[in-house]
Amino acid sequence: MALVENKQSEAMQEQAEQKDNEIYYRVYPDMRRRMNYKDKTIHFDVSMPGVKKENIELKALPTWFHIIGSKGHMQYSANQSFGFEIVPEKTEAKYDQGLLHITAHIRDPLDDAKEIEI
Repeated sequence: MALVENKQSEAMQEQAEQKDNEIYYRVYPDMRRRMNYKDKTIHFDVSMPGVKKENIELKALPTWFHIIGSKGHMQYSANQSFGFEIVPEKTEAKYDQGLLHITAHIRDPLDDAKEIEI
């Protein structure tokens, strides 16, 4: 009988842990964007107060970002697209006191151009 109770209590504990990790609220974070045409960079500031650095996921593609940050039962979630391409390999991010700073380099369309001899 003790073996059955232990399995039942383990199952109940697992259910409680899953409930603790459940997301009840999805929030679009406050986001600011500014461009530096001289340096060919774009800077984003994403506000996610209370989120720990290890709970942030940032993915970059040439035409958009995907950002997720979790805190308790709340999740900040955003997709940000651009009207141009960036270089994901040169994208840098820094998280400081609830503010995620992202710097991306704008891809020059002529970088991959082949010079044609005339």
